[in-house]
Amino acid sequence: MGTSKPSGFCFQYAKSGACRFGSQCKYTHDEFKKDQNNKSVPRSFIQSRKKPNGKCHEIKQPADHIGEFFAQHPSFRHDSSAPIWSEFYRMCDDFDWVRQDPEMLEAKREFKSAMVLQFNRIYGKSERDMRSWKKLFRALNITPVPIDLKACRKVISKTHVNLVDLVDAPRTGASVMIFPSLTELQDYTIESGKFFPKSHAYAGGLLRLLLREILNARESLH
Repeated sequence: MGTSKPSGFCFQYAKSGACRFGSQCKYTHDEFKKDQNNKSVPRSFIQSRKKPNGKCHEIKQPADHIGEFFAQHPSFRHDSSAPIWSEFYRMCDDFDWVRQDPEMLEAKREFKSAMVLQFNRIYGKSERDMRSWKKLFRALNITPVPIDLKACRKVISKTHVNLVDLVDAPRTGASVMIFPSLTELQDYTIESGKFFPKSHAYAGGLLRLLLREILNARESLH
């Protein structure tokens, strides 16, 4: 019964292709090759370090629609941790845009689109997806999360919250305020200038439902 060879490589064979001990050599006969650092290492060692075959899947970062909007204006130094409307107003000041300036109106239109798309990205689009509702209630710090869609709609219909604050929350890290009445929410919105588009082509089902709840609540006041 043959004995196994001790671990190790025969450097004499690796360099010259010959060994004076021949098959009786106690070390493994293997050729050396250059590795990526131009060092001599055994061929089998290089092969053992090769990456397995397979496709490399690129991990895509989620889109930042607000960041992409401000990136269209590279001369403005956007603060990605600041409230979005504050940044927009600051950009208008930097560019000396007046209220009816065509450039400002176009930028405002694109900004509102980015705002809607960002809401969809953060919370989801479908009002029938419990995962979207869970994200929303987590942002609002409402616990426990209702167990079904009907209960979710019932709770949110009584919750007065600024939708811009929901978009700002991941940026600023600030808690989203829930107001005791629609009147107080309206006062806050006007004072802060945090207006969300009442309707938009990019709005998902969840966002449209929230907007309907707000509009219905406003109508009930009159």
